Amino acid sequence: MFENIIGHRQTVELLKEQVSHNQLPGSILIEGPRYAGKLTLALELARALTCTGDRSWNCRCPSCRSQKLLVHPDTLILGYDNFMEEISVAHQLLSNNDQIYTRYLFIRSVRKLLRRFDPVFYDEKETKFKKVQPLLSFLEEALGSINPDDLSASLKPKLLDSIADNAADLAKELNLSTIPVNQIRKVTFWAHTSTTENRKVVIIENAEKMNDSARNSMLKILEEPPANCFFIFLSSRTGEIIPTIRSRLRSYPLKERTAEEDGKVLSLIFRENSGLFSSISSYFDSFDPDVEKLSELAGQFLSYYLADSKSDELKNQLILALRDIKGESVKVFLEKLLEHARAALTGAVFGTTHKLEMLSRRLDQIWFDFESLNMNPQLLFEYLLYDKGGNI
Repeated sequence: MFENIIGHRQTVELLKEQVSHNQLPGSILIEGPRYAGKLTLALELARALTCTGDRSWNCRCPSCRSQKLLVHPDTLILGYDNFMEEISVAHQLLSNNDQIYTRYLFIRSVRKLLRRFDPVFYDEKETKFKKVQPLLSFLEEALGSINPDDLSASLKPKLLDSIADNAADLAKELNLSTIPVNQIRKVTFWAHTSTTENRKVVIIENAEKMNDSARNSMLKILEEPPANCFFIFLSSRTGEIIPTIRSRLRSYPLKERTAEEDGKVLSLIFRENSGLFSSISSYFDSFDPDVEKLSELAGQFLSYYLADSKSDELKNQLILALRDIKGESVKVFLEKLLEHARAALTGAVFGTTHKLEMLSRRLDQIWFDFESLNMNPQLLFEYLLYDKGGNI
């Protein structure tokens, strides 16, 4: 098991041992930066927990088959993510190179979105569910027509384009800033209700995004956990998970991958051997020119923020550029600024480290205000740009 996980050997070996000896805690937290592979590790952990064979990646048991295709009925995935980023990359890879591994990448990328509309979470009579039902039906049927293990039947480009387009429409309907309490309550009912002895797994991505009511509901289920059910929390911002929940989770940290490990991911999974990309992040950015521009702007902002001597001309340019950032681009910019700040911490002197810590605290507050309080991003950027004395 865990043969498909690159890097994080210490954490992987610990999980392997605990799963093998039935010692894995019922509630765990996998924490780490973006692109560290938190969801990939959680999905592989779910496969290992529910496997009825030898738990190897090539296991052909029915449970492993359904886990690889992300259709296992005893595994739930909830929480919001930037689904189209992965879907777009997988779509292009499959369009250019129809192989078994690219088919799996594409199917799994779309399934990660579809599982957020699991019937466990929604009543078929709900308005939201009725609205997306045609999209769900099309995507289920289209994905079902793709056999990832049989390359004898070629794939039509129009089919892949239609899947990607419909997935984009579906993703727009799941723009959740928080994990709502009704989903946690339905997960609780599902976890306590079982007609089999099978293990159940609940994966909560970006777990810090639960609203207050959802946190209280989740706390209750963690205090009285159902038998044979595992809760896997994922987060890049663990400081925002309330202490009462964190205290009930065993933490499994994932560190930033090394450049060599990132290279292995790019080579083995994405077949990218050009040497053009220094990280997985830069590889994904290359598929979206807007992301690349936001990353460049984040780098310029950080350079100005850390500079001892500041140019008024550059400050005004930054202000004008930040005013053009709207919608989902706000979060992308903040993510890129955090990535640049983490990179700058390497080898930073004390004064620079202090500045970066201050910036990190400001970014945490901005992120919360934008997602939870729906504040105007331009007001938030003003807070980011100016201190109490009116200086950047």
